[in-house]
Amino acid sequence: MDARSGHMTWFPYRPRPHQDEAVEFAARVFNGKTVGLLSADCGVGKTVAVLAGFLASRAADPTSRLVVLTRTHSQTRVFENELSVLREHGVTAGHSTLVTATSMASRVHICPLRDSMGARSNVGFNRACAELIQSRRCRFYNDFYVRGQNGRYSIRDRARDVVSRLASAGLVTREAAERTGAEEGLCPYELLRWSARRSLVVIGPYGYMFQERARRALLSSLGVRLLDVDLVVDEAHNLPEHVLSSHTVTLSGEDIEWLRKNSDDIVRDTGMQWLGETVDFVWDTMVRGLETLHSGERRLNIWDVVPRFADVDALRRLRDMVVPVEIADDAPALETPLDRLVELLLTGHLASKGSDWLVTLESHGYRGGASSPADLVLRVRPLNAAGLAAPVLRGARSALLMSGTLRPLSHYSRLLGVADAITADLASPYPHGTRLVLLDRTVSTKYTERSPSMWRRIAERVTVALCHMPADKSALVAFPSYAIMQEVLSYGVRTGMRERVVETRDARLEELQAEVEAGPRAIFCVYGGKFSEGIDLVRGGSSMVDLIVGVGIPFSPPTLHQRALQDWYEERFGEGLGYYYASVVPSVRQVAQLVGRLRRSPSDWGVVLLLDRRFQQYLTMFGDDAVADVWPYSSVDELREAISMFVSSRSHHLHPPSTERSRSGPGATPRPCQDSQEVCT
Repeated sequence: MDARSGHMTWFPYRPRPHQDEAVEFAARVFNGKTVGLLSADCGVGKTVAVLAGFLASRAADPTSRLVVLTRTHSQTRVFENELSVLREHGVTAGHSTLVTATSMASRVHICPLRDSMGARSNVGFNRACAELIQSRRCRFYNDFYVRGQNGRYSIRDRARDVVSRLASAGLVTREAAERTGAEEGLCPYELLRWSARRSLVVIGPYGYMFQERARRALLSSLGVRLLDVDLVVDEAHNLPEHVLSSHTVTLSGEDIEWLRKNSDDIVRDTGMQWLGETVDFVWDTMVRGLETLHSGERRLNIWDVVPRFADVDALRRLRDMVVPVEIADDAPALETPLDRLVELLLTGHLASKGSDWLVTLESHGYRGGASSPADLVLRVRPLNAAGLAAPVLRGARSALLMSGTLRPLSHYSRLLGVADAITADLASPYPHGTRLVLLDRTVSTKYTERSPSMWRRIAERVTVALCHMPADKSALVAFPSYAIMQEVLSYGVRTGMRERVVETRDARLEELQAEVEAGPRAIFCVYGGKFSEGIDLVRGGSSMVDLIVGVGIPFSPPTLHQRALQDWYEERFGEGLGYYYASVVPSVRQVAQLVGRLRRSPSDWGVVLLLDRRFQQYLTMFGDDAVADVWPYSSVDELREAISMFVSSRSHHLHPPSTERSRSGPGATPRPCQDSQEVCT
């Protein structure tokens, strides 16, 4: 087949290694109307490959609609950029299909009146917005719609013309809608919504599809059914955790105190006498729990939280009345204690029908006991990600989930309830010898081994890496927690020629991005935090990092939730697999996500230092190419020598050192490769 024919017809570039495989796999998923999981390292170019595969399979179908789901706004921009390229390519190549796309944003993020609503935040933006619309006091909405005698709204001719002009550009972004809305005096959210109706591709956060009311609102707005749309889920390794956390509901003791104080008003306004009795019921549960909460948390029966006399239908009507339907970014915090109580009761009613939910009473920042109900939190959360994700993935016409760290694929396919999904695990596109993975065989952050001497040894190894790796780019040093990071730093870690930057819990993404762009930095952060996953450490297509140090494995602490999740997986997937599914895979995945930031182009090279001997058990989860790059070592001298030899080999355009791993003992000296195309072993 000609390189430009078949599934590659829409591909606008010269393919990178394995990129054509990604295009072909995407086309197979969309043509087959099935679910597919694609694991491909950063640098393969998954985004444009998947979009090109979609266009190749759906270009001739006038009913085709693609919904792309991303976790962050920066990931949305990647899709926007590639869709612009594909649109131009389609025009140049003479394709009959014109690529059109809209990036949705929630109403609160782009409302021109949002700042003036600050004083009314106690009732929530959504409610304030609805009140302005109903009272005809929002000029941006009034100029967009005309209200007929029957009370129904219809779009004005001028607004329709503005939408047509905006959509004619091909790509409608949040910024374009805000700018046009300001110029024309029209609601930017409605501009996006109407532009999306005309678009082949709609981009937005996970919540668009994995929150029921948001999904219904979006599909209704687009005028389609779920079975009519194709889905792409970016960074899909986050999806199991997302669906579980976005369906978790909490109610604090402070909420209950507010509800008790305002109970008479709530009963009068809603006409529901039993709602006041429900507040007392939940209060009694908290008071009783306060007396028996000895370890900071306690598991409850769902009927300790949801009284059997609660009227579920009335609760649903109340929810729809007080919380207007909104397509929002992820799961927005509900605005008032009454909102949170209603959601807790409805979620609790759902939880009462199955065994895959956990109900807990917890203490805020437990330090020996809670002193009053105000210190407590009631939490209802699901354990079964598959039960929440699979109906959407299987209900769509097709769904493609992709990530650079979707390994092992069998784990994620089972976890999301799509065990029969087709899968593709593409090899790394990077040249051999551009990465050295050093694995320390002597240190560990295992709880039973934590001590001042261990922190000192880890600090020494971090110092050696920072001082012996040339400061051409920044270095990332990640820890399982802020506490462990501070322990290690207290032993005097030196950063060589890089300026020190320490991530804090309240650090702003914009400030962190500016720090990295200012020059080579030694960045101390936590796994899964703002630096390790939140900001894009790329400039000109290349990584801004050439040294990554992973200190320990970020296993979750043994909370009630973690143990319940482990037990549930054990029952669902088999004896011995609970700990693997609940703890090992998500923890190692965070490290793999960090390691993936080292190389973003074929010219990138660098060193990964893994400071925990337990990594030896889980190396295959990083991919076969990572295993080939590993050099286990034992002493600081060996660490220093390995980095020096690797840097020297790179300066002479040779591949990094390797060892005869099966025959060499600790301290063995690696020999550099003589063949520039292979890594000698």
